[in-house]
Amino acid sequence: MKEPCTVVRVELLIQDDSLGDEGKLLGGRLRETKDLPLRAGTSDRFLDGPASRRLAVVDFDPNTGAPLPPPALFRPPERDDAERGSYATPEDLTSAAALAINAFGTALLTINMFEGGDALGRPVTWAFDGEQLLIVPRAGRMANAFYDRSTRSLQFFWFTANTGNTVYTALSRDIVAHECGHALLDAVVPSLYDSTTPQSIAIHEAVADLIAVLVALDSGSLREAVLAQNKNNLGGANAFSRIAEKFGMSRVGSGTVQPQQLRGLFNEDTITTLAGASPHILSTLLSAIFYDTLNQIYDARYARLIKTPLENGKLRTSDQAANKALGSAHMFFRSLLLRGIDYLPPGELSFADVGRAALAADRAIVSDEAATEERRERRTALAERFVKRQLVEDVSAMQSDTPDDLNVEPASLPALRDSDYLAYEYVRMHRDAIGIPHDVPFTVLPRVDASKKVGGQNDLLQRELILKVAWNHVERAHLPHGVEKKRLVPTGTTVSWLWETGRCLARVRSDIVDDAHQADRDRFLAQLIDGGLLDVSASASANGVSLDDTEDYVTLSRSHRLLHLEEWNQ
Repeated sequence: MKEPCTVVRVELLIQDDSLGDEGKLLGGRLRETKDLPLRAGTSDRFLDGPASRRLAVVDFDPNTGAPLPPPALFRPPERDDAERGSYATPEDLTSAAALAINAFGTALLTINMFEGGDALGRPVTWAFDGEQLLIVPRAGRMANAFYDRSTRSLQFFWFTANTGNTVYTALSRDIVAHECGHALLDAVVPSLYDSTTPQSIAIHEAVADLIAVLVALDSGSLREAVLAQNKNNLGGANAFSRIAEKFGMSRVGSGTVQPQQLRGLFNEDTITTLAGASPHILSTLLSAIFYDTLNQIYDARYARLIKTPLENGKLRTSDQAANKALGSAHMFFRSLLLRGIDYLPPGELSFADVGRAALAADRAIVSDEAATEERRERRTALAERFVKRQLVEDVSAMQSDTPDDLNVEPASLPALRDSDYLAYEYVRMHRDAIGIPHDVPFTVLPRVDASKKVGGQNDLLQRELILKVAWNHVERAHLPHGVEKKRLVPTGTTVSWLWETGRCLARVRSDIVDDAHQADRDRFLAQLIDGGLLDVSASASANGVSLDDTEDYVTLSRSHRLLHLEEWNQ
């Protein structure tokens, strides 16, 4: 019996069809061919839809909402010995099949990148029941797109632009990768879905934008075009630092200014200049920090490569050095960001927590003592950016230590992974080192066993066990009109060990319970109520966000839905 086809060839939009309208960046070229594999050893296969075991398109009639048959048919390999099938993209980009193929292919590209060996090193488990994430390329008419956990779906809408043209969000690589990024982040840190802290909600937007940057960087054609257009410089506004260009340009700008993107990641904002901003705008503070880090990695590699002779003794041209530098910077940046996400503690988080987790994940691969000078300088610069943006007072606040008290015998790691009882016993005995307050109940989440590439020509793997512990911090919530109640704030710690030796690789604890974040939570709640986005008299507001108000406690639920609201996407 022939094995099912596990690689598919598709044509995907390189960014969005605005590149062809301008005819500048890629000379009118819109698409590129991608061979997309399914994860090996999973009995997965490609089907009509497009569909696979973990990802599937569902289509509806735009006029009636009635379900329709799969819009794109899978074409199996033409020869028995071939391993690659295909979905044929029609010339008409607005057809149901073209929308479906572009959304499915871009989402699969995003998932493969996120779960790859140089990132998480394992498949994620979705934050909803079931293993299939649904894609709705024609979800309805409005200027929006979103991930929704309750329907386990990515939903892409269309709208009429200020130019009179119709804009399909399923045709934007940035938007599809961004929404898929929400689903992937929700799988790794599901506790962010019910956040009460502005930075926690904004982390979802920032990480999703940065995942869109990573997917854009995956295109060799786009890398070459951006470098050529910007004279081998990543600074300023370009196709990587601008998110969802066509979507942004299709909306009416404020005053006489026409927006050039939905969000820009190249900025000089601080937590002070963005005080009171919506989560969408606040997110650009964190995403800019990481975009600056990408820029630094690229600059250092370009400066080195332009001076390093080839085997024949000749030097690279500036374009050759730039393309090679950005290709390698992309891979290193992907590892830094996505492995940092894997180390995020459970519960609500701050922007600084994301930076600490990224630095801890990088040190888990190479210690400061063993790191090159360039790598140590890069770590210092990343920490300093959090100081510059007024998120922490000193670079020391960005450090995460690895106490010897948390080391374990390597022979005990399989039992620690598999046995909830032994995991709870370990945490109970080490609660001080982990940072759990006394007399506070805690929850040990399912452990993660992952093998990740650590570089080198031989693709060496580093196997690690990740344990996350969650508990609730109780604080006073100051509601409008002088009402005070208790508020439960989820928080936690991540610990990881090197499988081979049992040495503690990282311990990352959240800083979300300090006075400044408590005040932010109070201001955020008042902002929601005063802005009419939260109805305290109802079990749930029209947007699905609810305030669970008991006699003693107040809890905000489903706050992730705020990211769906167009009035907050300003």
